[in-house]
Amino acid sequence: MAEPESELSSREVEHVARLARLGITADEVVRYRDQLRHILTAIDALKQADTSTVPATAHPLEERNVMREDRREPSLPAEMALKNAPSREGSYFKVKAIQE
Repeated sequence: MAEPESELSSREVEHVARLARLGITADEVVRYRDQLRHILTAIDALKQADTSTVPATAHPLEERNVMREDRREPSLPAEMALKNAPSREGSYFKVKAIQE
């Protein structure tokens, strides 16, 4: 396989793990870095494939809408939806902020 366009560093793996709020060890950083490098190398190889003769499609199989028609239906009452909520405020779920 061809070399990836850019090498993935341990620092980048640690950054992505931090964004995903994953606690990973130094050994896992190295293992995941190597695994992700292999994935990126495979993607780079796919980029080399000549697709100029392949027609563009949204889906490779039969192209038809399998969804039902939209229709209005009664929704779940707020009281029933919030019945098992660990914390609520009025008719809303109450959650901690996820951004600092």
